[in-house]
Amino acid sequence: IRRPPRSTLFPYTTLFRSERLPRPERIARTMSAFANGVGGKIWVGVRDDGSIIGVADAAETTAELRRIASDLVAPSPSLQVRTVQCDGADLVVAEVPSSEVRPVLAPGRDGKLAPFVRDGSSTRPAPRAIQRVWSRGAARVSLDARERRLLREIRLRAQDGTAGPDLKEVARASRLGQRAARRALVQLQAAGLVTERTAGHFGLTPEGHTRARRR
Repeated sequence: IRRPPRSTLFPYTTLFRSERLPRPERIARTMSAFANGVGGKIWVGVRDDGSIIGVADAAETTAELRRIASDLVAPSPSLQVRTVQCDGADLVVAEVPSSEVRPVLAPGRDGKLAPFVRDGSSTRPAPRAIQRVWSRGAARVSLDARERRLLREIRLRAQDGTAGPDLKEVARASRLGQRAARRALVQLQAAGLVTERTAGHFGLTPEGHTRARRR
């Protein structure tokens, strides 16, 4: 197969850098974050630089990933798990689809169920503002003129592998006050169109890029 991507360049990919899985709760939080966004892939047996380690037991790893999704993530995502060979080693890839029902929860560090989102190539608790949007029901499919303008401005200023614009920059470019821009960004994040790549800097998801190109 083609060599797996580097996690630092792909916010929708997580690489677990050992022959065995890390703590189940950590994996569950990654699944929650992918399901609450646009989905993503978990690669087991690959280093950050893309070099191959392989897994000790592909069948056991596959079964454990399915168990984690079933027992620790609510609602449980419909995983697509497969074993692939690269450089003579077995890798396990679990694809987590985007969930139509949000939030998707996983155990936090305190043991309580909580929703998670992606921040660049990291996983973190979902901000309260996004949780409030979810609590009111599914995010809107249609966008108003202000939100479409924000998408276009972020697309112009963010490329894969870069931090992207911060709130102040995107508000100024969109001719909006920072409070209005923040409200629009929360809506776009909850809809799975915008992602916070690094703290305070925003980029577009693949669906966000598609919507930004529409007139």
